[in-house]
Amino acid sequence: MKLASRCAFLLALLPGACYHGHEASQGINASWRGRSASELQSEWGQPAESQEMGALTRLRYSHTTRHTALPSAQAQLKIGPEGLDAYGEVRGGTTSEHTIDVNAYVDKSGTVQTIEGPSLRWGPSDAANLRWGILFGMHAGLGRLDDTGTPLPSGGGYIGGMLGPRIGMVGSYSLAAGLDSEGGAIGQSWSLGAVWWPQTRISLRAGPAMILAFDPGFANVGLEAGLNASASYALLRSGSFVLDLRADLNAGTSSRFASLGIGVNVN
Repeated sequence: MKLASRCAFLLALLPGACYHGHEASQGINASWRGRSASELQSEWGQPAESQEMGALTRLRYSHTTRHTALPSAQAQLKIGPEGLDAYGEVRGGTTSEHTIDVNAYVDKSGTVQTIEGPSLRWGPSDAANLRWGILFGMHAGLGRLDDTGTPLPSGGGYIGGMLGPRIGMVGSYSLAAGLDSEGGAIGQSWSLGAVWWPQTRISLRAGPAMILAFDPGFANVGLEAGLNASASYALLRSGSFVLDLRADLNAGTSSRFASLGIGVNVN
């Protein structure tokens, strides 16, 4: 239980420690340096404005958001020894706008030299190995325990946040089920681990875990410390959405179980 409470405490700190906002924008801007303007426009669309500035061309991308506040009313009535005191106020609705501008500077050869501004909305190139903000995902497939011969439906999930452009921390849950002649068995784990992207489509995760395992036929149950490890390959990437093939492995002092499945993720 101490491990679970510590994991919950660390996960509660993640949103404030996430790699996002200004830091992530700087990483996105740097990822475009040296790439072609045609690739930039293919992913970001046409700029709102193009302006020649000597040896460079400035491409301005702009996005405006509107916030509307609804009308409101307030009334107050007081009755006291001195008489009746009434107050009322009606506030009309308001609309405000906020515009974000990002400038890309391109040289005569059509190469991006630098980008300035908060670019999270537009994002990096698909080829860039860069992520930010909150991470979460789940997978489903088949799994088995070390003392069962027949795999059964299994899966898991995780949630956490990025600490840098290629490394994050997540809390994860894993479940594997198997079957043999004595009956079914289930293994579960709760873990806190680091996740790392050595390449754009490959992620690796590892960390300590608390493992709960039932023997075949549910005759015995054991609670123990162990390790969780996972590896995935992105079959499809579209923005922050990822469809991957994921292998998940858990090992304790007396039990081991694993699963292999297809996952859906936001990272």
